[in-house]
Amino acid sequence: MSQSSSKFQFKPNIYQNPDEMVKANITPGMHIHMSATMARPNALIYALSRVFFEKNPEFTISLAGLHSSAHAITVSKIAKKIITGFAGDNYPKPGPNPLYKNVLNGDPFELELWSLLSLVQRLMASSLKLPGFVTRSLVGSDLATDKIGKTLFLLPDPLKTSTGTFDSLKHEILRAERSLSHFDSIAYILPLTPDITFVHGILGDEDGNLVLCPPAGEGPWGALAASKGVIASVEKIVPKGSLPKELVTIPGYKVIGLCEVPFGAHPQSLRVHNIQEILKFGVQTYIDDYEFQVEANKSSAIPNLAKIWMNEYVLIDGHDAYLKKIGKSTLKKLFDMPEEDIKNVKHKPETVNDTEQMIILAARAIMEHVERKGYKTILAGIGAAHIAAWTAQRLLEEKGIGVNVVTELGFYNMKPHVGDVFLFSQLHANKSSQLTDIPAILGAVVPDQCLGVIGAGELDWFGNVNSTKTDKGKFIVGSGGANDIAATADCIVVAKANRVRYLRQVNYITSVGNRVMEAICQFGRFRRVPGLDQIFEFTNWLHTPSEDEIEPFEAVLKYTNWLPPDEDLLLKQEAPVTSEELSILRELDPDKVYIEQYAVFTKLPS
Repeated sequence: MSQSSSKFQFKPNIYQNPDEMVKANITPGMHIHMSATMARPNALIYALSRVFFEKNPEFTISLAGLHSSAHAITVSKIAKKIITGFAGDNYPKPGPNPLYKNVLNGDPFELELWSLLSLVQRLMASSLKLPGFVTRSLVGSDLATDKIGKTLFLLPDPLKTSTGTFDSLKHEILRAERSLSHFDSIAYILPLTPDITFVHGILGDEDGNLVLCPPAGEGPWGALAASKGVIASVEKIVPKGSLPKELVTIPGYKVIGLCEVPFGAHPQSLRVHNIQEILKFGVQTYIDDYEFQVEANKSSAIPNLAKIWMNEYVLIDGHDAYLKKIGKSTLKKLFDMPEEDIKNVKHKPETVNDTEQMIILAARAIMEHVERKGYKTILAGIGAAHIAAWTAQRLLEEKGIGVNVVTELGFYNMKPHVGDVFLFSQLHANKSSQLTDIPAILGAVVPDQCLGVIGAGELDWFGNVNSTKTDKGKFIVGSGGANDIAATADCIVVAKANRVRYLRQVNYITSVGNRVMEAICQFGRFRRVPGLDQIFEFTNWLHTPSEDEIEPFEAVLKYTNWLPPDEDLLLKQEAPVTSEELSILRELDPDKVYIEQYAVFTKLPS
């Protein structure tokens, strides 16, 4: 970092390329945090992987999600430990990646799992120079088990009890007893302080001030938490004092290295403020390169293909060579904002498949709860859950009822860009009412009259959700924001029923089921009273399109490990799927990413 002799003004060193910046600022053994904004620092991730490829630098790397281009971290063997909330693939739909199937046994690195909000809260504690952060996340879940007494402590909730102290043993007792008293506890989590944080921004000035654009994801917290500082790539470096001060996200004093890196977020997107003060610098919004993301996910899963992918895109002569490999025509297309794919086609209800029926039943459940209980927001979890939330939002609007769909990374009152099914596409920002961040959504909006809609790798009859570990000890994907949602909001779970998924006891509690009140599958709805130690009961029935002769009793026994309905009790017969419901659903997912017959966690790692 340079220093003015007259004013002792610290400025970042400005580098010609990412590799040079990494070599100058990163040493083996460091803890490096990858900032989880909507424009991830992928060029810096590539540079780190390239510079230290197979040199055994034993980095500790923290990041909200390990997916897509970040698989280069794993393939390059540069990480000794990863601290994250998600590891797998998130596009075109969330699922496990074989790279990580043995990670719970330390292969290919040590894994420390957190929920999305708790990870950011640890960064906030560090940024604010606090000894820790209080959260409702993690309590009662297996995510807390390996942290109790180390980086997480249970405290009595002062709003519910006036007695109690730190108790590092209480967690296992409460979990073993399935006691509801653990919901009178809160977690005290210790700060997370990386040495260096990688950030990619829209603009940076010569003093190191950085402009990022919402939705903000983790926001500035990872950057502010770094003990040594930030190294940043930006689309363009501009003169000192030329940035609009209202839009500076990260102050220059934290930035020790800065580099101009066009398309530094590729293959992720980068959104640019649509205001003249920013546009005058010639920067533009670019969208996700989905084809590249799919290629990265598929290649990383197979060792021979992973080697080829690394040689083609990472182990090359720097970022300029990377852009040349991607090609000018491909990069130019990423500046083109696609029109919405609205066809207004009316589909025949008799053509519905099992997956579509499940999503429509979930949409009906969402509508029912919104109308009866007055939820103000719906947190849409990625997968069939968010397609159900979008469908419900459209159907409610046609009844004159407005409800705000939100997502964990910072979208508020999202209206999907029809034709783009990815939950976190920047295109959805255009019709959102507010663009904020993870702490605002998961920390403030979700606990306040919100209905959570989430998926599940496994689901037990107490409502507990597992998205972390199979019965054979293989890794699934982790929590993401699901644990945070289930900890503070009433929830429904949308998951295709089979006997591997619908269990009496999950193999790992990722998200606690205390507030889960419904499970919706392809043939109906299971319900339970949240807040009580009560198992699900089958209440609503609709023949599956693929097996129209099967009866409710037989369906529950065939596809779940749960109790069948009491033959003396009358089930509610759901109305057949309508043309309106099916047409809205198919319009929202025109490429059938989530609605094809065998979609949604078809296979867990084995």
